Amino acid sequence: MPNSSWPKNDYYRKTQIDQNGNFSNRSNEQQNDRVAETQKCLDRSQITQQKEVLSSHQNIDDGRRRKAALMSFLIWTTTIALHLLSWGYLVILGLTALLSVQLMRILFAKPKLPPKPLSEENATDWPYISLLVAAKNEEAVISKLVKNICTLDYPTNNYELWVIDDNSTDRTPVLLEQLAKEYQQLNVITRSPDASGGKSGALNSAIPLIRGEILGVFDADAEVTPDLLRKVIPLFVRKEVGAVQVRKAIANAGLNFWTKGQSAEMALDSFFQEQRIAIGGIGELRGNGQFVRLNALKECGGWNEQ
Repeated sequence: MPNSSWPKNDYYRKTQIDQNGNFSNRSNEQQNDRVAETQKCLDRSQITQQKEVLSSHQNIDDGRRRKAALMSFLIWTTTIALHLLSWGYLVILGLTALLSVQLMRILFAKPKLPPKPLSEENATDWPYISLLVAAKNEEAVISKLVKNICTLDYPTNNYELWVIDDNSTDRTPVLLEQLAKEYQQLNVITRSPDASGGKSGALNSAIPLIRGEILGVFDADAEVTPDLLRKVIPLFVRKEVGAVQVRKAIANAGLNFWTKGQSAEMALDSFFQEQRIAIGGIGELRGNGQFVRLNALKECGGWNEQ
């Protein structure tokens, strides 16, 4: 490096006067000692940080174990007590009656009608949306997904797509690079081989980069209708709504016995989720087709990587 590029007060450029009155540069030994001391401080800092992280994870695991042990103890104690007590069957009958009433409420509740889709009249007021996809070795479906999402019936300058390549070993990175040149909404994040946290970690890596106030999460093999955003976004007009889970369906439900079974399972799950919300309960978010406010997600600390 040229001499002029070093600051005048740099440690290694200082001079000192020896006992004979001669000027001399600091010795290499002093420089090495200073570097070694700095490295030791850095090492100690890293070790401390690692211990804090491990301690935090250990506390979380210990807390979960204690809760699980306590719940198991209560269940077994209650079960044994009901068998030993002569009036135990009355408690069981009472609980059965309460559960039956709750089941009737769920089955016959009337869900609220969804709001009308966004209209072209107020297109300038449509919010900015960020859509996220975590992908690992998805060369068979990633191109179809990107083309599907990047051609939605929504202004192209009002939404973006982030695909997080979680260290794929197939042609997924190559395909994403080609697609990014074709679609302006597409942004690609490539995770390193030592990245952790699975799908949650991949999604969390995009949070500092996204622009949307509402996020949508999809699997790499998802397929959405062109008007999806125009139907989902009006649900967020109510400020108390923090998240929305869209209904999922199997595209090839009639293919065989297994696809028919999965289609029935998803339909039943969607029904009970909708009915549970109708009676004042809380719905559950799935890994595919969830929408959430960015502020609400940050308040929860992001997606759980444990």
